[in-house]
Amino acid sequence: MKKGQEIKSMLKQINDDVQYKKDYIVPLKNIQVEKSDKTFPCLEINNWFAQTNPENQLHLTDHSLNHLSNRLDIGTRYISKCLPVSQDLVNHNLNFWIKNNKDRNLMLRVYNKDNHQRVRAIMSDRYKRIDSDVVANSCLSKLMDMNAELKYSSYDGDNMNITAVLPKLEGEVVEGDLVQGGITITNSEIGGGSLIVKPFIYRLVCTNGMVAPEYLNQFYAKHVGKMIIDLDNDDQWKTIVDKMGQQLELISNPELFQENIDKLKQATEEKINSHQVEVLAKKHGLSDDERAGVFERLNHYVGETFVTSKYDVANAITNIANDESKSDDRARFLQELGGLVIFSNNPISARI
Repeated sequence: MKKGQEIKSMLKQINDDVQYKKDYIVPLKNIQVEKSDKTFPCLEINNWFAQTNPENQLHLTDHSLNHLSNRLDIGTRYISKCLPVSQDLVNHNLNFWIKNNKDRNLMLRVYNKDNHQRVRAIMSDRYKRIDSDVVANSCLSKLMDMNAELKYSSYDGDNMNITAVLPKLEGEVVEGDLVQGGITITNSEIGGGSLIVKPFIYRLVCTNGMVAPEYLNQFYAKHVGKMIIDLDNDDQWKTIVDKMGQQLELISNPELFQENIDKLKQATEEKINSHQVEVLAKKHGLSDDERAGVFERLNHYVGETFVTSKYDVANAITNIANDESKSDDRARFLQELGGLVIFSNNPISARI
């Protein structure tokens, strides 16, 4: 697996970031898009926000600009095409559609540090906040109680991934090939994904990690809840975090792990030919380098004709995820694709 961040420094960063994060419920009609001296335009908020925030200029990012475009039903590709040509053209389009859209409340997720206010995301007022600090502090405490070993952690200010194994869950797929069961937890604070807890399988012989597909005992909490009136008293996250703790215990069930071991053993007997590997790679969008890497790990070259097992194909795919040059998102994708090869009846037709 990739090295990731050191867990103590990651947890410190998560907890330190809390002081810089602030959310606002703002009527759409109070938003004005203005030109800035940076790559992306900024937002200015009329009325009460301006009174309570003297520096009421909020700088958009690529992500939050796309959010605003989607809220206004403007094509993000069109705005992205306009931006390098004229920021004024972008601002004109956005302000026109703000004026001609029905007024509604939006949640602005803002990061304010060193007097620079950055809009992280623009959500609806029904966005259920389940943020990384409450998730990380709760799940890490629970994982320590379960004697888990942390294998990977990452946090970029908006998205988090924590992966751990439970040494008590250990089994042998074939002679000398030991795997351990574990848990992987991902969360996004800016609309990039739900809070998800899934079973994880760690192969000791080559430190490959595999994520079991979402239909196998996953916990899935969408960031959609009640309409928020008072942000300070919004505590919808509490119930979700409690349920997450219960799911961590369920995933650590030895019977569930044995079912996964049996599926891995079965995959060593199930055959897949080189043509199917090619189709699989194309279907799931593997790059040419990744496709060549899969064949190389199977001791073959692209274009050769051969037959191998689903287990070997899955491990070839997940081994590519160990490459430090892969982004966290791409490594996660490859780990999930490896799990899909093992656990799906037809991974060529399935999509993740």
